[in-house]
Amino acid sequence: MSQDEYFSVRAAMRINVEPLADNQPQPDADGFIAEIPAPFRLASQCGQLDADVEKDLQSIDPNDASALFRILQTQNEKLTLMMGYMLSYEDQPSHRFITHTFGASRFSYLSPSPLALGVHARVKLFLDHPPTAIYCYGVVTDCEHHQEDDGNQPHYLIQIQYTRLLEEDQDTLIRAALYHQQKLLKKRARDRKQSSS
Repeated sequence: MSQDEYFSVRAAMRINVEPLADNQPQPDADGFIAEIPAPFRLASQCGQLDADVEKDLQSIDPNDASALFRILQTQNEKLTLMMGYMLSYEDQPSHRFITHTFGASRFSYLSPSPLALGVHARVKLFLDHPPTAIYCYGVVTDCEHHQEDDGNQPHYLIQIQYTRLLEEDQDTLIRAALYHQQKLLKKRARDRKQSSS
């Protein structure tokens, strides 16, 4: 499946986008893997373990092993809180934005200043579900003027396609996009039900 085949969802997610200087190339594949900060490596590994454990937990009937189930859930929540605390130090306010849309191949965000097409950027994505963070690189593929409906200051809608992204992090982005898609579908179903009653 090519990157263009992954769908994007509209969702607000905290990100850091740090454009590279004109003469600074993005690292090659080996350089990228070597440069990933330790908290992001740990988050990626924990994310894979969580996905595996989640399947096992779903197969346990809470009534049959309620004490074990609660203990495992509590331990997982503790680890998630500790991981979130560690990753909070990686969030740089000077490069912070909020996504407009995101998916496993690209994301978009609003910025007060434009970026030229083809500019490479170092990116950090901070996901709420699953609670993790991803370190990657991307390239600007679109930048268009965007006026918010509320009449506030005009912004630029910038789209970035991933160019360096671990495969397991791409899987995490797929799961996150599916989660947000399901949330949107449930909300639409509720809204339809309320408007018809």
